[in-house]
Amino acid sequence: MRTLTRATRTGVLAATAGALLFTGVAAQGTAVAAPQAPKAKLTVQDYRAFLKKGGGSSAKLLKSFDRLPQAKQQKFVGYLQSAAVQKAFDAGLGGYVTTSKRNWEAYNKDVRFTGDVRAVTKSDKAGRHTTLTFTATESIYNLPVVSHTSVLSYTYRPGASYKSPKFKSSVTNLNGAFAVTRGAADSVRTSSGVWGVATWKYTPLYKSAGTTPIVKTQTTLGTSAKFGARLTNR
Repeated sequence: MRTLTRATRTGVLAATAGALLFTGVAAQGTAVAAPQAPKAKLTVQDYRAFLKKGGGSSAKLLKSFDRLPQAKQQKFVGYLQSAAVQKAFDAGLGGYVTTSKRNWEAYNKDVRFTGDVRAVTKSDKAGRHTTLTFTATESIYNLPVVSHTSVLSYTYRPGASYKSPKFKSSVTNLNGAFAVTRGAADSVRTSSGVWGVATWKYTPLYKSAGTTPIVKTQTTLGTSAKFGARLTNR
């Protein structure tokens, strides 16, 4: 467990979200649409509207968000649209493939980044089958707003190479100020171990979030005995 104080970092792409304004007609007679300029900042009202559009985890977070005092709600949306906070979001841990592991670090007293690896191994005549589920989560006031999850599985047999490597990833994004999409297709390869890699692109939706995209790489390495997992800026 460790607590870190992060220096403010700049960056993030200002993208548009909202209605389109028709500004002309193309040569073939098709209307040409220009995106409306993005709003200056994410407000509490904007964030509540964003959460209302979703179900499941969005609805659950909305109930918890509404229970926060007004001052904390304002700070909450401030953290969501902070490029410094999103750049600081990372997680890293390592251990043995026979043991799950979890740790966390604090950005400040309100924001926390958690890394969690659930390790499952089973052995039979074919070898040792390992599955590593790695989740990195950003939380504000202990409420999760972004979670990246990847699953790496493979089989190892002493004296033989790694077999049947598989890797997949997903994201749950309840931020509201950033769209989070894949930056590239997931990849998996074998060498002295099995590597699974996912890439994520954070695109800001408000001017307050900056003008440059944030790209993160989520990597899991599994070997015959150990694992390593990391979410970090590319």
